[in-house]
Amino acid sequence: AEFGKQWYQRRVRGPDGGYFMLVDTSPMGWDFTQENTGRCYDVDCVKWLTREFKLATIPISVFYGDKNRHLAAEYIRVCCAKSDATIDRACQIIRSLKRA
Repeated sequence: AEFGKQWYQRRVRGPDGGYFMLVDTSPMGWDFTQENTGRCYDVDCVKWLTREFKLATIPISVFYGDKNRHLAAEYIRVCCAKSDATIDRACQIIRSLKRA
């Protein structure tokens, strides 16, 4: 739950139980169209978070078929089953992220 609170003004869908939360990245306004990858937004987003910040997250659209992939394109999946040190570092990274 603490991890989700760090997503300042972000919409977080916390589970009643489990190890993952869904985070709506749309309020951030990040634009990955210049990368021209042809991938869904969430895939480009998680690759960017991993490449630039070493913050590994999971794209949600990959769990959908082509017809409905757009429904999850702005959500990323975050694992909360980590050590306190890892969660603390992730929170530092999240606090440093800027809106576009």
